[in-house]
Amino acid sequence: MPYSLFKFVHVGSMFLATAFAIGPAVLLYLIARTGSADSIRRAFSHTTLVFRIGAAFYGLGLVFGFVTALNGSIPITTPWLVAAYVLILVLIAFNFAFERWTHRVTAAVRESTVVEPGVVHARAPSYALAGMVTTTLLIVFVMVVKPGL
Repeated sequence: MPYSLFKFVHVGSMFLATAFAIGPAVLLYLIARTGSADSIRRAFSHTTLVFRIGAAFYGLGLVFGFVTALNGSIPITTPWLVAAYVLILVLIAFNFAFERWTHRVTAAVRESTVVEPGVVHARAPSYALAGMVTTTLLIVFVMVVKPGL
């Protein structure tokens, strides 16, 4: 019973973390592309809170992932788990890159009613979003298929 409960909390936490990280990031990206300073100001005012909630769920998911592995007699150095650890680090890097861009956009609209195209149309957030989605799918693949690597 504890193993199933821990696994449920792990999967649920990671699902919510992904929902709070990728969903809002896509919306923020699209809102920024409109160039509307008022819309950007309103939407981006919540980024820190939303990303912190996502980070908290990622942390909870990681903790319960370790607890699940230990309760299910899965060695934490199993190759597919090590691959998942590395992918989580890659995902965190993409999340930080995207969040850095949100801070630049927030600063740009705080000081002006005109949005600099170079900030909202930067390529970095596109790459970060693509990386976040791809890395998340790779994590799901590794966790479901559990390849021998």
